[in-house]
Amino acid sequence: MTRRLMTYAPLILLALTLLILYFPLLRGEVFYWGLPTLQFYPWRHLAAELLRDGILPLWNPYNGAGAPLLANYQSALLYPPSWISFVLPLEWTMSLTAVVHLWIAGWGMWRLTGRLGASDLGRGVSMFAFALTNYLVARLFTFPIIEAAAWLPWIAWAALGVLTTGKRRQVVWLALFAALQLLAGHAQTTWYSFALVGLFSVWWTVFTPSDPTPDPSPNSGRGAGDPLDAVADPQAGKIVGTRHASSSRTMQTKWLRLFAVILALALGAGVAAIQLAPTAELLGQSQRGDGVEADFAMNFSYAPARTLNFLSPTIFGTPADGSYFTQGAYFEDAVYIGLIPLISAFAAVVAWLRRRKAGIPVYQTVPFWLIIVVVGFVFALGANTPIFPFLYRNIPTFDMFQAPVRWHLWTVFGLSVLAGIGVSAWGRDFRTRRWAKRALAGGLGALVLLVAGQPFLGIGNEPLGTLGRGLISVPLFITAAALLTLTQPSGESPRYGRWLIAVLVVIAVDLGIASWGLNPTSEQSAWMGSVSEADANIERQYMYLVNESVEKFECLYRFEDYRSDHSPCRFEVDPFTLPNSNLYSIVSMLNNFDPLLVGHFTHFINLIEAHPDQPALLQAAGSDRRAWFVDSVCWHETQADLEAALVEPDWDAYMQIHVLGDAECPEAGLPDDANITVTDHINTVTLSVNAPRMGWLYLADTDYPGWKATLDGESVPIYRANLMFRAVQVDAGLHEVVFSYEPAWAAPALLITVVSLVVLLFLFRLADD
Repeated sequence: MTRRLMTYAPLILLALTLLILYFPLLRGEVFYWGLPTLQFYPWRHLAAELLRDGILPLWNPYNGAGAPLLANYQSALLYPPSWISFVLPLEWTMSLTAVVHLWIAGWGMWRLTGRLGASDLGRGVSMFAFALTNYLVARLFTFPIIEAAAWLPWIAWAALGVLTTGKRRQVVWLALFAALQLLAGHAQTTWYSFALVGLFSVWWTVFTPSDPTPDPSPNSGRGAGDPLDAVADPQAGKIVGTRHASSSRTMQTKWLRLFAVILALALGAGVAAIQLAPTAELLGQSQRGDGVEADFAMNFSYAPARTLNFLSPTIFGTPADGSYFTQGAYFEDAVYIGLIPLISAFAAVVAWLRRRKAGIPVYQTVPFWLIIVVVGFVFALGANTPIFPFLYRNIPTFDMFQAPVRWHLWTVFGLSVLAGIGVSAWGRDFRTRRWAKRALAGGLGALVLLVAGQPFLGIGNEPLGTLGRGLISVPLFITAAALLTLTQPSGESPRYGRWLIAVLVVIAVDLGIASWGLNPTSEQSAWMGSVSEADANIERQYMYLVNESVEKFECLYRFEDYRSDHSPCRFEVDPFTLPNSNLYSIVSMLNNFDPLLVGHFTHFINLIEAHPDQPALLQAAGSDRRAWFVDSVCWHETQADLEAALVEPDWDAYMQIHVLGDAECPEAGLPDDANITVTDHINTVTLSVNAPRMGWLYLADTDYPGWKATLDGESVPIYRANLMFRAVQVDAGLHEVVFSYEPAWAAPALLITVVSLVVLLFLFRLADD
């Protein structure tokens, strides 16, 4: 096997592994379980339909009485890889794009560990560990998480390039990858990624030696020259930037390069400004604007017992076959990176402890990655330790997100890097072979015992049987690792390339088995068959939240069993009556399953849930009609008074509206006898009203910044009525009222994005070769 083929073989093998795992996609099937059907496909479907009609997808009028669409960060409408779904079959393209991002993640890890000085085998081990970690694969149907996480190793690679070379082209790559991650649509993943890369950059600046020396290990080289790397070194054992050590390793230069990293990240944010600006506005208006509640923030805390998942991904069962027997969501707790990579990561730490005084470059970043692993693990424990609750109460940003378990991004990323570094310690010496022989004997013995005991383990206790089956993989792959160690040829042997492939195949099989069935697919017609176009003017529907939750997660998409043919009510529930799948059938729903909800919308929904016997609340939300005329407005000085008025049993939403302000509260007026027509063009809503007297035109759509109103061509103020809706004052007679969505962020955000792109292109043209 040639040197170049051996270097790139891991990337080819990863592509083949993904083709086998997700072969149904090549037959035209798509992911359907959970969030793709409830969120990602419907959002993109609506946006695509609007674009075909020549309408900018700024607003979603069909959920939550109207909600921002472009500002919905997870819709990722401005993420460049998303654009292909506007041309090709949408659901299939989105499914395939998610899988491609696993390969992108692996490629990025392969490049990062190469830049850190890992060997060809080490790069391959790290690549498989990160690309096929259960942390990513089990979350594959959460498209924004995968698409954001895929750029983490690339951002780290580019940041390391800036820190070690100071090249302008590395700054460009860093800004570009940062922009892509920011546009991918998952703020939590991006924040954790930026924090990790920022800490790594500071650590590198402060703690790395000024002149690292080559790694004497014969297999520690980066392999063939990298076409994207401006300073790729074809010599084995070199860390990027060593050639420039004589003049560029002063502390002043290192701090300047750190500053360049910060500027590059800021430039990436500038490129993404057209997405960040509307999302920031929505965040400020949302239920998360002041942080999330403690219970929500601690939701999905990692239970210490689940540490066993690092050894076996199915030790508590798997939803792929319905054997998952513990509470919680399998995909949130998934952390498996493969047994051989886990052993290799441990070997990296041991080797560093033994050789840290030798100054071997490949080991110099081990302490940082070890700290990242430990910190990520501790943070992921969430409510199970006093640490995260303290951070939630006292440190900014810890109250921004739910699911502390997602800090395991740091854990699996750090372990994956360490796995590649640890391969350098995979030797052929007497001590290593002695331990391999012991592992082989112990692994075979444990494997025989577990296999022989399978018929008895589950008797009277199915979870125990599941536990036993889950444990089989541990001795199996320990045995495989021992055999590989005992058969390892020297690095100069012609057989080394074949052995390297064998190691990666074993890891691929391990992670492939762990991934099997976690992302069920279906022919699109199997779940799209119930979609029917509805009347766009149909009354707004509402499903009480408890019923919504039951139909979603206890009926159609059960956490413990992904198999659609085991759903207890798959023939009874139409998924397109659920938010936000209703966007396929264009049925208007008051429910909204967006991650960020307008704050006053959530307050109104809380009132509905707390007072199910108050029909006027649903009337005010447009359950029977969307717009009407009233001549009585009751003003309230506080929101508490206004909310109390909304639940008064004698309130009639068609005869009186409630508004915040310092004025009187007259008796309810006359019944609505105005003739009103509504014409909706998504970002513009036109109402023609023949008002019988002076009064108020009420529109049961969400009041939100950016909406403006004109009355017969003259600008008029919009009043927030009934806690969350819109009203304008009109005189008697025939009028045309036009509501138009003209967000204030659009022009400045577009300008910042354009200027940032120009700067990026200018830097690229100036970049040194």
